[in-house]
Amino acid sequence: MSETLYRKYRPKNFSEIIGQKHIVQTLSNAIKNNRIGQAYLFTGPRGTGKTSVARIFAKAVNCEKLKDAISCEKCQSCQLINGGQTLDIIEIDAASNTGVDNIRQLRETVALPTTALKYKVYIIDEVHMLSTGAFNALLKTLEEPPSHVIFILATTEIHKVPETIISRCQRFDFARLPLPNIIEKLTFVAASEKVKIDKSSLEMIAIAAEGGMRNAESLLAQVMALEDKKITVKEVQEILGATDRAFAGEITKMLMDNDSRGAIDKINSILNDGYDLQIFNKSLINYLRQLMLIKISSDLKSSFAYELTSEELEKMERQAQKNDLLKIITAINLFLDAQNKIASFILPQLPLEIAVIKATNTLPNIQPETFRQREENNQDTRNKKQEIPNSQFSIPNPLRQSFSEASQIPNPNEQISKNIENDNETIKQYDNENAADIDIDKVKSNWNKLLEEIKPYNHSLKALLSNCKVIGTQGNEIRIATAYEFYKDKLNSPENRLTLEKVLSRILGNQIRVKAVTNKEAGISNTSAPAKSPAPGQQNELLNSAMEILGGKVVEE
Repeated sequence: MSETLYRKYRPKNFSEIIGQKHIVQTLSNAIKNNRIGQAYLFTGPRGTGKTSVARIFAKAVNCEKLKDAISCEKCQSCQLINGGQTLDIIEIDAASNTGVDNIRQLRETVALPTTALKYKVYIIDEVHMLSTGAFNALLKTLEEPPSHVIFILATTEIHKVPETIISRCQRFDFARLPLPNIIEKLTFVAASEKVKIDKSSLEMIAIAAEGGMRNAESLLAQVMALEDKKITVKEVQEILGATDRAFAGEITKMLMDNDSRGAIDKINSILNDGYDLQIFNKSLINYLRQLMLIKISSDLKSSFAYELTSEELEKMERQAQKNDLLKIITAINLFLDAQNKIASFILPQLPLEIAVIKATNTLPNIQPETFRQREENNQDTRNKKQEIPNSQFSIPNPLRQSFSEASQIPNPNEQISKNIENDNETIKQYDNENAADIDIDKVKSNWNKLLEEIKPYNHSLKALLSNCKVIGTQGNEIRIATAYEFYKDKLNSPENRLTLEKVLSRILGNQIRVKAVTNKEAGISNTSAPAKSPAPGQQNELLNSAMEILGGKVVEE
């Protein structure tokens, strides 16, 4: 059985550590100056070298011929450690040893002297998995450890480690490895394994590793399992299940250039080649996000620099300079909305095609030129308004301009409200004498018609009205009663009341006002004769009505 790449090429001393220079320098100086602590805490994402550094540190403090904090690899101590033949380096997986009894056993062995080395080193991996009782048991040992014992705790979730433990350790935060460093190491590994792989393929693997060296080496091993001595970009794409990042860059350029045809062709080409559109869309959204951050400030690129090469960063900066921030933000929102629809649509490419059409301003109601024209037309009006002093707060100019433009985007909810207002204006044209009473019998005889005609507007409103009854009229006001306070509040809400009044006014040919009250307020008793149990079909209808009213769903246990 062959050895895995990340074990085979694991660094053996501080000089072979990639990245984490600040940590390597601090630990090296501590060893050189004989200022070795007794408890260290390593925290950071997986695969960033926490365990490797812990092992190297354990070997360095025990090396008999140490030079500049670099172990000699030849003395008896180094050979014992490299061969895993010493009892003085103890590695514990906290995920499998979470209980108090496990830590109590550790405390019993701590006081024992070393067998062959100068220091006994305990490396506790995933320490955040320990139980509360286990942490309490460990705390006493960390407070007063023997002089020949060193503890190194490693975790990927520092927030789960109690402050009492953190305060007793020297903490080191491991960062995600920069992309160039990962590519450099992968190039070395591929050359050592006599495998030819181009830079583009290595970049794809490094990006997929998300800043973790172990992840990158595992992915490279997966690619090498093809037993192909010359690996192509297409093979890497197939194994990773993702498309080349360049595709995201190409489509983004098409979006910014309003080339809807080119972008749609590219999306369909990606789908025809067998790639997962959900994975690709995530990559596209991430690319647009990075473009947005660079557009706001070039300094923000530090938050994702580990994902890109220097050449890609320069290319994105040039692209950001040429494009409008509002257009980038609009595209992000459109493709975020499309992400949730890809899996549920019969044609998975359709949500992305619609997003492309909207993002490229093919629809006239979202053209930036329209926004800017409206902005110019309203400029005089805004100048007349009192401005907030700059001393209170200040918005960066690019954002202020973009948000101002974004405020002109038509709001669907506002349009619906305008439609309702227009309908109400139409209703007012009916010849009605406000003092004239509405015939209650006429209202009751048209109640079923109201339920049918209001259904297209609002299903839940129909369900509410099915549980109400007309109790009286006064002028052009109709009063209805319901058994529950919650129903009354729903019916009297402005949106539901306006819809009800609009439909009822059209049916009765008069401008109507509706007021809902509870049976108690109307002086009506809620008690009634026992009703027969509803049939299964009726039960389903009642259940559906309840869900429509309350906005709920059936949960199966």
